[in-house]
Amino acid sequence: MEIFIDEIILRTVTEGDIEEIARMWDCPNEVTIEDAYQALKYMEQTHNKNRPKAICHLCLAVFQKKNPKKIIGWCGLDGEAEPGKTVLFYNIDKEFRNRGYATQCVIELLKYAFEGMEYDVIYGGCSKDNYASYRVMQKVGMRNDAFYENGDPVFCIDKEAYHYEVKKVMEK
Repeated sequence: MEIFIDEIILRTVTEGDIEEIARMWDCPNEVTIEDAYQALKYMEQTHNKNRPKAICHLCLAVFQKKNPKKIIGWCGLDGEAEPGKTVLFYNIDKEFRNRGYATQCVIELLKYAFEGMEYDVIYGGCSKDNYASYRVMQKVGMRNDAFYENGDPVFCIDKEAYHYEVKKVMEK
């Protein structure tokens, strides 16, 4: 899967990306090449399980078009994170934040979920202190209508709101 947007590319990773996977995989400890191969295998297995209205896990690497070999972040949809919910996620490397990349990722993930995978509702969340992520979700029309026990916000958007809100964002 490969999606070209403005200045970035979202795509599934391959064995050719293994060193970049090891460099960018967020873990508490250093990630070895062997760990990266395990992550790649997991992503391939879960991607193969994805079906309309039943995403297991979709993880896409984020690349700048001007440097399509260097992973600058991750984004995707996770159907295993919370029972009964499909949750979007994104993480852009600090060096590349505040350029609109996260918003572009979220718009494309919502488009894929609603138009490609026939979802009715998608969820998202962030740390209560992560104002940038909070703003990204608001900007694309996601509503904060619940909170986790720790106070972190839970966002959601349905297909109807997506069609209305994303058109507004795209017109700007």
